[in-house]
Amino acid sequence: MVIDEEIISAGITPQILSELITRHGNGTQRLEKLMDYYLGRHDILNRKRTSDKISNNRIICNHAKYIVDMTKSYLVGNPISYVCSDEYDIEALKNCYCEQDMASLDAELEREMSIYGRAYELIFVNEESKPRSVRLSPLNTFVVYACSVNEKPLFGVHYYKKYDIKGKVTGICCIVCDKTSVYTFENDTDSFVNMRLTGVSLHYFGAVPLIEHKNNEERQSDFEQVISLIDAYNLLMSDRVNDKEQFVEAFLFLTGIELDSDQAKKLKEERILMGYEGATAAYLSKVMSESDVEILRNNIKQDIHRFSMVPDLSDESFGNNLSGVAIKYRLMGFEQHTRNKERYFTKTLKKRFELYNNFLSLKGSMHYVPIHRVDIIFTRNMPVNELETSQMINNLHGIATDKTLLAQLPFVGDPEEEAALAQKEKTAELKRQ
Repeated sequence: MVIDEEIISAGITPQILSELITRHGNGTQRLEKLMDYYLGRHDILNRKRTSDKISNNRIICNHAKYIVDMTKSYLVGNPISYVCSDEYDIEALKNCYCEQDMASLDAELEREMSIYGRAYELIFVNEESKPRSVRLSPLNTFVVYACSVNEKPLFGVHYYKKYDIKGKVTGICCIVCDKTSVYTFENDTDSFVNMRLTGVSLHYFGAVPLIEHKNNEERQSDFEQVISLIDAYNLLMSDRVNDKEQFVEAFLFLTGIELDSDQAKKLKEERILMGYEGATAAYLSKVMSESDVEILRNNIKQDIHRFSMVPDLSDESFGNNLSGVAIKYRLMGFEQHTRNKERYFTKTLKKRFELYNNFLSLKGSMHYVPIHRVDIIFTRNMPVNELETSQMINNLHGIATDKTLLAQLPFVGDPEEEAALAQKEKTAELKRQ
């Protein structure tokens, strides 16, 4: 959400917040639909037939969930690692990440980015004066940016309703954080109009501690552009089953034979029909071409994976013993899609690092580390040919640093620590000799 910075020149008022919350609420219907598709609540479930006697199967083939889960696992299935120059020490910050299992939070954020096109992370200080991160829902969270070239974040907003034990709304709460303070606005009624300021506190992070993680420039879901194809696939599969049921329940057309109601019931039960000269019997049914339906199904499925850039890993082409290069070639589109997501995620992960860095250095737990001295490394979660990797590392020995080479090994979580342990072992071995 973008506004003119002059609007808040006199401060953030309840009237401004009320207008912004209303604007944000007008866009939540789209976000709710995206979550519905991820959870399997597709539009096909709302389809109705004109007659109760006509088959109405509503089959869900949840490609949306497949796209999201596959992308998330590929990008952040392995924990993100942080490496900095030798003259800087970031162990205190990395310990903060480890204590709260930041890898799980990164997976949750990536999942929400894939579904909603955005995700939100609030950084706060717990009761032990340690910085912590929590994920907030895009349905009731947003960041306000200045109407400028670089879209400077002005403040973040998280709002929600309060309920009693019976589920009745007892009031509302709105938490606002800018680059210096956290403000709490409340109301005793179910309305964000006429809120009152009930609390102000400093946060010492040096910037807005509410981060918006963007999935892409347009803030679109990974499956948003293929929803129509997903609907078409669901419709085709549902009608395919409907046609099968209607084929079984097809009308029996008789010529040259007269049957009353009791005889028809007896015919249905005993399935015996007396033959008459010149009489014929045949079922009235649509002629289905299974080959044509299968071709259409495969075409729609291929288009879903093509336009979402997420491959169908159950395809037979992935079942053979492929080399590392062959696998990468087949995953080229997926890799380009993932690299674009990685670029945006890296940008906001640096914001998180900077906020933690500001707080911990102010607290005296670590020295300030320039963000450009830190490398954020993503390791793809995919089958690797460890023999090829080891041969590549041996060929590059003496050209690249040990930490860089160790980072290529999928089973090494912290290359810097692993390099230190390896050096320690070498030193101990030399002493024994």
